[in-house]
Amino acid sequence: MSRAEARGGEEEERCRYKGVRRRRWGKWVSEIRVPGTRERLWLGSYATPEAAAVAHDTAVYFLRGGFLGDGGASALNFPERAAAAYGAGSVAPLSPRSVQSVASDAGMAADAQLVAARESQLVPGEISVDDMEILM
Repeated sequence: MSRAEARGGEEEERCRYKGVRRRRWGKWVSEIRVPGTRERLWLGSYATPEAAAVAHDTAVYFLRGGFLGDGGASALNFPERAAAAYGAGSVAPLSPRSVQSVASDAGMAADAQLVAARESQLVPGEISVDDMEILM
């Protein structure tokens, strides 16, 4: 029996971003495993899946010390954003708690921007069903 069946047939919505999943009540959450350990690092819950993906990417970047060569960029959701935001050089890997803080801050900032952008597009009476699909 799968987990979805165990919960009464309820399925979690699939997310196209790495390290991101959706809670039953609609929030998007992100977590990552600390390399070389079994420890999971909680990165936060967000209103948008993109913000949770930004938090995940930030954690990947700083846990790996900025090294994204040899396929490391494939672990990212937005590799071009990471290169633009943090540069292509290597940095000293941060401690897991520092990574958690930096990633959470990046995700919250992205969430605030995305929510504000979506709200500014939602003018009452001027939105169609097609527009709603684009925003979601």
